[in-house]
Amino acid sequence: MALRIYADDPLEDGDAVLLLDDTVCLEIERLADEWDDIGRRNLADILTKTARRVLVAIARDGSELLPGDYQLWRELHQELRDTEVELLPVRALPAA
Repeated sequence: MALRIYADDPLEDGDAVLLLDDTVCLEIERLADEWDDIGRRNLADILTKTARRVLVAIARDGSELLPGDYQLWRELHQELRDTEVELLPVRALPAA
């Protein structure tokens, strides 16, 4: 899987990778730590225009997701609910 590279070259805590259609990795610095309504709407808009299947992976110390990470996923899922985008379950990545 494309996310294996992040085990050898981890992102900073709170950074995220969006895997679009199993082929494109989009890295977003501090996504999980700076998540807000504007970011959610903008990201959902971009995803509906570019992908049909999305996996969100968040870098965290010890590869342990925080409650806010699950909330981010729930809010993004809600935003994408009436679109053709399939949002896969959130995953954890190791942080640097």
